[in-house]
Amino acid sequence: MDTMTEIRRTFFEECAEQLVELDRGLAAFEGGTADTETIGIVYRAVHSIKGGAGAFELKDLVRFALTFEGVLNEIRADRLAPSPEVLALLRRAETVLAEMVAVCRDRDGVFRELRSFIPGAADEPFELAAASAPEAETATAAEDLGFTPVSVDFGSMFDGGEKRFHIVFKPRPELYANANESARLIREMLALGTGEVACDTGAIPPLDTLEPEGAYLAWTIELATEKGEGDIREIFDFAEFDCDLEITALEVEFPEETPAFETDDPEMAALFARLQAAS
Repeated sequence: MDTMTEIRRTFFEECAEQLVELDRGLAAFEGGTADTETIGIVYRAVHSIKGGAGAFELKDLVRFALTFEGVLNEIRADRLAPSPEVLALLRRAETVLAEMVAVCRDRDGVFRELRSFIPGAADEPFELAAASAPEAETATAAEDLGFTPVSVDFGSMFDGGEKRFHIVFKPRPELYANANESARLIREMLALGTGEVACDTGAIPPLDTLEPEGAYLAWTIELATEKGEGDIREIFDFAEFDCDLEITALEVEFPEETPAFETDDPEMAALFARLQAAS
């Protein structure tokens, strides 16, 4: 068994343990014995599954767990009461989460076995094969029809070009407790384009009152990129509820209009005037 296979197996074993914790926590809510520690345990169970799923690019599992985690965060912040209706929904979400974990755990082995009967099929995990499948299907269809498709990027035709964003990023202590790193998140933002980063140290308290596990630094990023706000927020999928994030799109200054055409040639001047009128 190679290293990645072993790590993957360990991840799913931990998922099973987290699902047990989730079940116990929800049972405590239903029995009226839950406290602040209980909601923390339930929240961390879903958060841990989401984080591990992200490492293996199990995007559907990440997306569902992120939404599930968001509702639990509302309860944790006392913005949502765990009413019977809410608890019933959480139980349904628990069932779906467990099923998604099981599918992600089992599909890779079944997928490899299926591919073993297809001549020339590569021995690769489901995620890698799924990522390349659309290209393979397109190529096969093109060969059957007897033509070569030409790739046209319609998006670039209507792209507004470079955009500028003003981003304020302030981690909470939970961000570091959940094994995220501010530096990594900032690096990923800068990888979208170019930018400048400034660190705000104004919230650092005197040394005798400083909490070792506190979060006192904030960052301001001026980012220039051809990507959109959604691409920036995607970087924070695993840290959305563990930080304060403000993203403001800035207006891009366009160059001044081209100065009027000047010439001493009457015929050229007349031609240019007609072109301007036509436009």
